[in-house]
Amino acid sequence: MRKNTIIGGADGPTSVSLIKKNAKLILRRKLEKCRYKLKRAYVERTIKANSHTLDEVIDYIVNVHGFVEVEGEEVHQEYNEMRASFIMQHAPELLGEYATMPQLKSESKEDIQAHIREFQERHQRAMEIPIEKFDIDFHKFQIPFDDINDNMYIIIEKRFAYIGGGVSGNKKEMRRFHKIFKDVHKYYGVTREDIEMKSKRYEQVVRALIR
Repeated sequence: MRKNTIIGGADGPTSVSLIKKNAKLILRRKLEKCRYKLKRAYVERTIKANSHTLDEVIDYIVNVHGFVEVEGEEVHQEYNEMRASFIMQHAPELLGEYATMPQLKSESKEDIQAHIREFQERHQRAMEIPIEKFDIDFHKFQIPFDDINDNMYIIIEKRFAYIGGGVSGNKKEMRRFHKIFKDVHKYYGVTREDIEMKSKRYEQVVRALIR
């Protein structure tokens, strides 16, 4: 018979409560994992080879879903942030002494703070890399709203084939965005080779459709 051992200062009732809480957490994670597997299996059965280019996707979100490409200082800052992120992912050799991702030594307060500083320094170094050495093809599209607090956008980066986005607003608009986001990925699609090789593009489309 398996026994649970608790080492520490918890009293009897607290110990029982912790065991029950952990058991519920483990059960919930198992159920979530099971649901994810079922959703993924369903999505993968529905995927067929029918792909479009990112230029075609841009035309699709503009002409079918009413998005408008936006520019300005805020978009430029988002471009800079994504460029730095992609440098760290795809061209870390440009970062010199910051090429290697810093590792968290322990969960102590001091080590966590040191880790954050190291990451910030690495990010700052990436921001300083000249565009001539590394650039991205960044585009942001929004659906205009009357309420300035509402926002729905899609970001497309063409060099590394990234499609992302987000929404702020009421639950109705959030549901609308998720429906659009899935539709955009269905249109983007995959090739037969993507399906056979389980490529990065295939994984991107599958994850978007599982949402």
